[in-house]
Formats: sequence, C-alpha cells, structure tokens
Amino acid sequence: MSLNSLADEAMTQILKTLSNPLSKEEADAVSQIIQHSLVKAVNQATEKCTNAAVVCCGPEADLAHKIAEEADRAQIALIANLTSMR
Repeated sequence: MSLNSLADEAMTQILKTLSNPLSKEEADAVSQIIQHSLVKAVNQATEKCTNAAVVCCGPEADLAHKIAEEADRAQIALIANLTSMR
C-alpha cells in the first residue's frame, strides 16, 4: 500500500470523526501533514533498520568485501594469464 493511499485512508477516517466538516484548504493541509509524517516515519524506520544491519553484520560485511576483492584479483590474474597465452 502506498503512502498516499495510507494518507488518504487516514484523512477519510479523520473527516468521519470530526463534527464540523473541514474546508477544502484545511483538508488539503491536514492531508499534507499526514503524508509528511508518514514519509518521515518510513525514513526513520529505514535508517534504524540500516543501522541495525550494519551493527549486526559489520564484521561479516567486511569479510564478504575482502572475499569479493580477492575473487576479483584472481579473475584479473586469470584473464592476464590467458591473454598472455595467445
């Protein structure tokens, strides 16, 4: 479900609970506030998850990077050796 859909759904629920209807401008302003709040919440959650992944997998990520570099070096050496055999 997109953030716009969530914001629209929240706006619909808010309008149902109000005793006095909002003007078009007020409804648009509230909708924008909801959308910005959802985006901010998603960004914060993403940042927290990313930080947790880095903390949990930091040493393993470094090891994986080192292995990938070694594999690249071996591939470059193999290509160089095969090229020199021509």
